[in-house]
Amino acid sequence: MRLDALIAGMSMHHVGGISPTGVVISALCEDSRAVTPGALFIARQGAKTDGKTFVRDALARGAGAILTDDPGLDAGGVPVFVAENVRAESARLAERYYGGPSRSLSVLGVTGTNGKTTTTSLVWQLLNGAGRRCGLIGTVTIDDGGGARRATMTTPPACETSRVLASMVRQGCVAASMEVSSHALDQRRCDALRFRVGVFTNLTGDHLDYHGTMEAYGAAKARLFEMLPPDGVGIVNSDDSWGERMIRASAAPVWTCTATGRPGATCAVEMVSTNARGTRLVLRGPWGRIDADVPLIGSYNAMNVLQATAGAHALGLEAGALAAGFARVTAPPGRLERVGGPDDDVAVYVDYAHSDDSLRNVLIAARGALAGSGRLWVVFGCGGDRDRTKRPRMGHVASDLADVAVVTSDNPRRERPEAIIEEVLAGVRDERRGAVIVEADRARAIDLAVREAEPGDLVVIAGKGHETEQILPDGAGGVRTVHFDDREVAGEALARRRAVARAGAA
Repeated sequence: MRLDALIAGMSMHHVGGISPTGVVISALCEDSRAVTPGALFIARQGAKTDGKTFVRDALARGAGAILTDDPGLDAGGVPVFVAENVRAESARLAERYYGGPSRSLSVLGVTGTNGKTTTTSLVWQLLNGAGRRCGLIGTVTIDDGGGARRATMTTPPACETSRVLASMVRQGCVAASMEVSSHALDQRRCDALRFRVGVFTNLTGDHLDYHGTMEAYGAAKARLFEMLPPDGVGIVNSDDSWGERMIRASAAPVWTCTATGRPGATCAVEMVSTNARGTRLVLRGPWGRIDADVPLIGSYNAMNVLQATAGAHALGLEAGALAAGFARVTAPPGRLERVGGPDDDVAVYVDYAHSDDSLRNVLIAARGALAGSGRLWVVFGCGGDRDRTKRPRMGHVASDLADVAVVTSDNPRRERPEAIIEEVLAGVRDERRGAVIVEADRARAIDLAVREAEPGDLVVIAGKGHETEQILPDGAGGVRTVHFDDREVAGEALARRRAVARAGAA
């Protein structure tokens, strides 16, 4: 694409190097290692590094132009453009470069502390099941229309997001279901996208190491609703105290959602029954009434299902297609995902819950699925180099709601696991300390819980969910990454438990 056409009308100005006239841009890159000859390198500030420090590397790889916020940057012979807000302008550049793909798709964006992955996955499954090709961008999976692959972050950088959306258009998708993180909204990565539907799940204490205050966190979430077009739809959890903030921000009509029978809500869900295999729900809204059996447990998942139903309906699915779709949906990986099978004498679930609110919801759901007098176990830890304020809260929730809490490591990163665990234990009430076991090694902790659980018990392994790596301190101030999948470790522990039972019966 010609550079002068790409930057026309943008909030940036040319400060040096050769004229942009006649220059052809072959790619947009935010990572200097991905630069190819003729690419425009976007030297933006990242969470840990400043892209300007990689300009020399980008030029050595053949960058044909630079976008920066530094008018004094010396790029030696290539056009340099300066923008006050590089992140916002790079989002607009990306949408223009890739042909405005978000305007060729019905894009549904889901934001909130918890529930984003489940809600977007259900919308994706419902639309595809009804024959309406839908792509997916989220924490676990990216489906660009040509196939699904593992994701590396909840909401990708702007250039990657627009590139994926463009692939969806080429592959014949008519819609996209997308997780929209507070970081992406605050960093203006989504400013150029056209969302048809916005969904707010909930807002609880998390990411305060980044946002600082709950008000700033909520304001970031509200940006999604400010960006909705007047002919769009906002879908808001009105049971959450922050729902009103999203309603006020919305530029589109809002459908409110309740799982508690809140009067006047547009959409409502009722839990009929639940067990370890799933939940029977009644869903009411603009689509009418749907009776659905879903392979998810817990009242918080009832809200996720309701909001996914509302989202899919807003994108064109009627009651018949929705009801048929629920007969085929599966739970997303690592979201109360069952490990083992019905023949095991203990039930083991892996979940991504890594905040006190999400852990509370998961444990309440698991308690509701327990049969008879079985005990509830939880194995959990807290991530290092992340929001420390939630550590004692998680310790309090786990020790109060589970019969046995095993405190272990999550991704300690550069912190000492023992120091993180001490902060977790600070939230445990004195009378519940006897219900807490400490085992810093995560594999040993999982094995301990599965081995010591009694028949009829239920074990929740929380914090990492779908993740397949663990990030540990390397002893020299950095980190090392090792393969670690809670599902694999729990499966191996269950296999050993079965072997012991067979040996005892022989």
